[in-house]
Amino acid sequence: MLLDNVERLDRELRNLRADLQDCLADLTGLSTLPVHSRREAEEIDTHMRTTTVDRSAAWQNTRLMRQTLQYASDPLLKAEEGLLFVPTPLFLARYTEHTQTVRAFWKELWSHCDVLVGLVGDALKGPARKSVTMGLVEIDALAPDAFEKFVGMLLDRDGFHILRSGGGAGDEGADVLAADALGRRIMVQCKHSQRGGGSVGQPVVQHLYGGAVADHPSTLPVLVTNGRITEGARKWAEQNNRVRLILRDDLQRWGEHGEPLADILKGTGSA
Repeated sequence: MLLDNVERLDRELRNLRADLQDCLADLTGLSTLPVHSRREAEEIDTHMRTTTVDRSAAWQNTRLMRQTLQYASDPLLKAEEGLLFVPTPLFLARYTEHTQTVRAFWKELWSHCDVLVGLVGDALKGPARKSVTMGLVEIDALAPDAFEKFVGMLLDRDGFHILRSGGGAGDEGADVLAADALGRRIMVQCKHSQRGGGSVGQPVVQHLYGGAVADHPSTLPVLVTNGRITEGARKWAEQNNRVRLILRDDLQRWGEHGEPLADILKGTGSA
């Protein structure tokens, strides 16, 4: 019976809405969720709570509609090819009204379904996608350009706005340029090597430092690598805090364990 299907769909949509609200609550509770993603999740939750498909007043009469529709399927009405019990004009009018109303319910619920599908899509494109962590073994297996993108995602996770991503000619030593909510800029050079076996030399940190100074005297230069750094490069970077270093152990804390960048920088040798 169509009314049974309508009522079942209504229950399923209510359950889906409750499940989505639970998922959004779980997302906003994640300490690793980016600031912007948490804001997106909260906005979706607010939209879901305030955007509803109003149920028409006719939903209060589903019991009467069920009686009408059940009576329409009564075998007595079909006895003697329908000649024995002839439906009354009142029944026919009520049957027409009730079947039309049930079809209207169906349209209401599909409208509700469209709203929920849109909200789920927003959640999957936004906050659900941006809870960023990756194991060190997986990081080691990345291609250099994928490593740069991952570092950009970590910055976004920690509330930075990405101004530029992807190094190249004229990048002044920066693979990622970002700013925090107060406009403070951070310039990141990413150096990736397979299985973390590479080593970063002094020219790299000097180039990064020069690029940061050229961008703005207060721009913070940060080197991120899954490998090692030469002793000369380390000493040069740590002198007067020229360049902040996020080395292999720091990268594991940041990328795998989900610790925020502020805490990672406090623990670096140049902090």
